[in-house]
Amino acid sequence: MMKIMLVRHGLTPWNGIGKMQGSSDVHLSPDGLHQARLLAAHCPFHTADAIYSSPLARAETTAIILANKFNLHVQNVPELREISFGDWEGKLLRDIAKEEPENFEKFFMQPDELKIPNAETFRQTQIRAMEAIQKIIDKHSAEKNSHVIVVAHGAINRVILCAFLDIPIRKMWSIAQFNTAVNILREDDGNWIVELMNSTAHLEKI
Repeated sequence: MMKIMLVRHGLTPWNGIGKMQGSSDVHLSPDGLHQARLLAAHCPFHTADAIYSSPLARAETTAIILANKFNLHVQNVPELREISFGDWEGKLLRDIAKEEPENFEKFFMQPDELKIPNAETFRQTQIRAMEAIQKIIDKHSAEKNSHVIVVAHGAINRVILCAFLDIPIRKMWSIAQFNTAVNILREDDGNWIVELMNSTAHLEKI
């Protein structure tokens, strides 16, 4: 049996004001650091064999805090970086809604059809993310009862969960992913089960 704990990074200043981050390298806010420390202190995994992370600072810092708990080294995986939002990056959501109302509506209602200038599509993002996840699975599948942590981002986590749940990308926003949300994927006899989604029970310890 193999378990993957898929985590979203902690809060950033851009999260707090509704600014599109995407592949921009934004650091955790003080609150985000606190969230990550609470997750480490109350982690659902009592043991971990490896920790993988997006190389973006907000995810990597979250991963390092978790890695310190388990005395592990964070392994960066470029394919786990957040989707590139192209021309939307660094813009406030409310400004995008005013400037491009049709595209903004499509972002939430038809993300599978959205095309932002100079950006990735959600489908392209899902392909690279799942290739990375499959490599991680292949690497650890032979180990007995392996526990692996993957720290990534809101959109990345959603498209990964869509793949495991076999639901279309169009429904990705039906899956909540709060900051430091925990998702647990369990493999049992070749079948993958989503055991937990969007848990922030650790934040109740504040």
